[in-house]
Amino acid sequence: MAQITSSGIGSGLDISGLVSQLVQSERASTDNRLNTAEVRAQAKLSAFGSLKSALTSFQTSLEKLQESGLFQGTTATVSDNEAFTVTSDSDAASANYTLVGQQLATFHKIASQGFADSDSNLGTGTLSLSVGTETLNLDISADNGSLRGIRDAINTADDNPGVSASIINDGINSYLVLSATNSGLENEITLSASTTSGDLSSFNFDPDADPQTGPMVEKQAAEDAILKVDGFAVASPNNVFDDVLEGVSITLNQADPDTNANLAIARDDNSVTGAIQQFVESYNKLRGVLDTLTAYDPVSKQAGLLQGDSTTASLSAKLRQSLSLTINGANEDMDTLAEIGITTDFETGKLTIDSEKLDGLVASNFGDFSSLFAGKDGFASQLDSIAEVYTRFDGILDNRSDGYTSQIDRINERREALNARMATVEARYLAQFTALDGLIGELNQTSSFLTSQLSNLPTFNSD
Repeated sequence: MAQITSSGIGSGLDISGLVSQLVQSERASTDNRLNTAEVRAQAKLSAFGSLKSALTSFQTSLEKLQESGLFQGTTATVSDNEAFTVTSDSDAASANYTLVGQQLATFHKIASQGFADSDSNLGTGTLSLSVGTETLNLDISADNGSLRGIRDAINTADDNPGVSASIINDGINSYLVLSATNSGLENEITLSASTTSGDLSSFNFDPDADPQTGPMVEKQAAEDAILKVDGFAVASPNNVFDDVLEGVSITLNQADPDTNANLAIARDDNSVTGAIQQFVESYNKLRGVLDTLTAYDPVSKQAGLLQGDSTTASLSAKLRQSLSLTINGANEDMDTLAEIGITTDFETGKLTIDSEKLDGLVASNFGDFSSLFAGKDGFASQLDSIAEVYTRFDGILDNRSDGYTSQIDRINERREALNARMATVEARYLAQFTALDGLIGELNQTSSFLTSQLSNLPTFNSD
């Protein structure tokens, strides 16, 4: 809207103030109506957003209960957590075991004899480097026949079988050190040389030679990790034992042949009761949101934002009905929520848990909880199906929210049209008052002229 800054020159009228008051008066009723409609639509949009958020959180708690693995889970508890790391899954059987870490796996490491420097050429020929069944044949020429050249040729070879080469200098001599990149007996290093000029025989090493002789020296033998489980010894090249007990993975961190550790594999009762408690808490939060949005306070005569809304009422009714279902296929003594200790408070509509009863049933009837909650007919699946209709993309709540968003857009369009119309009205009033101001100015000038002329007329003496 244009800013009016002038007052009537001819009339002395406050044209700016008059036009502003007339425009404000004319737009006030429409403006108030649009503002009221927008506030109401924004509030409803926010209400449906809050409802969707609470319902989505409720669905998250249902996801855990729909996992059949939850009701088959196990926990692994070991008495020495520093020496052993143990995990278990649903395939593990509940049992107790004794663990003894005999020895850790080691990396094979060998070193050459000392050489005066790292850059002198030692000869030409072929070096055959083997780890397990993999062999690397290196052509040694005048370009790479030094200690440094051999090191670099090994480290950069595309078909390196699993060896890292380095040079150690003790201040007098330089030594080529070869280390297996993987631990265990299966990763022992074998090195043999074939010389065409000079002498490469300094790099021969056979770990199976008895006794081990030659210029290459074994700095660390390759060893498998050895673990005893209830007295049975098993080996692993990398300290991890995945196949000793079905569904159990044991990692040996420290070895002490003289110390026993106890391993207990048990059902994961706590995860089941925790998931059920989370389900109850999430439902109660959802119920609280529903109650707030649909409540009516007779004292203040204030209604919730969605009080009387058919969508919200339908959702609330479906949830209440589902909580009282009897689940087909479940244990007939545990086919309702009430039978496992979950009941509805009739005053608040919220769920309560008899923890003692629930814990006892989880301990004594662990397998029956899967059919009660998981599967297509379980509580979690049926409640999730109800919620999904409302929360999914382009579902019921999205459609309701989109309706209010469109309403807000239409209000803004009407407000823009009102602004354009008021600008026209303002311009019309300004033109009219400006013309009136000019006319009054002319009349004032004429009046002044006539007054002046009349005052100059001769006067007649009656005498």
